[in-house]
Amino acid sequence: MKLYFSQTSPFVRKVVIAAQEKGLAGEVAFVEAADMDGLAGDNPLEKVPALVTDDGQALYDSMVICDYLDSRGSGPELIPADPAARSTVLCRHALADGIMEAGLARVMEGRRPEDKQWSDWSERQEGKITRALDRLESEAAGLGDTVDLSTIAVGAALGYVDFRLGHLNWRDGRPALAAWYEAFAKRPSMAGTVPSDPA
Repeated sequence: MKLYFSQTSPFVRKVVIAAQEKGLAGEVAFVEAADMDGLAGDNPLEKVPALVTDDGQALYDSMVICDYLDSRGSGPELIPADPAARSTVLCRHALADGIMEAGLARVMEGRRPEDKQWSDWSERQEGKITRALDRLESEAAGLGDTVDLSTIAVGAALGYVDFRLGHLNWRDGRPALAAWYEAFAKRPSMAGTVPSDPA
């Protein structure tokens, strides 16, 4: 399998964590997203992550890729078959993805020339993140030591907030979520995928 990636993308990190948890990491070859011609050929949206399977099928969107990995690997079931459990996992996954999307939007706005930045837009993105974190704090007791698509996504989202939006001090007032993350971040799949800027 071939995975187009960026080492700073939380969506890529989510896929890589999923691949490791499913025992598939050794089957994935990584291709830098800087290879735009190749990426555009496999994903017309030119977005990472994009996965090309061994039989040549191109998959894009991190959720689609994680669903594919779940069907192939061993290890924990990422998306439960039970309808009630499935809804819980997918809803929490959507919340975590929303944190990542708002975080990326906030970061990109901050990279525009200062006279072209829209502070209301940045504040709105931070408000989304704050509300989502508050919801996760209320659900943190139920996360336990479960490894599924939702906990992987939450872990990747919190890691991205640490990486790019440290000024939000997300742990303040969220002791249950902070404690859960401290434990989850010690998993090899998390510890080995901590984002960093390219050298």
